[in-house]
Amino acid sequence: LTKIIVLTLSSTMNMNFIKMNHPMSMMFIIIIQTLFIGMIIGNLMESFLLSYILFLTFIGGMLVLFIYITSIASNELFNIKINNWIMNSSFTILLFLFFLILDFTIMMDNFKNSDTKMFSKNFTFQEMSISLYKLYNNPTFMITIIMMMYLFLTLLVVVTITNIYKGPMRKMN
Repeated sequence: LTKIIVLTLSSTMNMNFIKMNHPMSMMFIIIIQTLFIGMIIGNLMESFLLSYILFLTFIGGMLVLFIYITSIASNELFNIKINNWIMNSSFTILLFLFFLILDFTIMMDNFKNSDTKMFSKNFTFQEMSISLYKLYNNPTFMITIIMMMYLFLTLLVVVTITNIYKGPMRKMN
């Protein structure tokens, strides 16, 4: 049921994004869409680690974009139209019912093959754990550690370069 709700809201957000003309509302929809994508990936992978990392990366980029857009369009007003709101709510209800009926028919087909489904789940979990073992095992663990140290060093260099007491990075007129 949660997958149905997430898919319904995600589809509704896609339809709303087309109609938006204010940059702040577009950013808000992109941030919500990022949350939905993270939830969908977390449900598909059976481990929320990848979706959490992806979500944090996307949100970091979105916050930079959010600061840029707020400095550009700070005094524009939102125009909320009642007709669009009514149409979006009816579209959401219809889409929810469609996904609910679709999920019920797929679920009825899967009752016949429940053993196959359990085997598929176990195989996916074993496949994912094997790929994690490869990342931290003997030949590749040095590359992983070097990459972590490189990223930490890059973080320290960026913090040192952008020290707030030395002024802005660009020249002011």
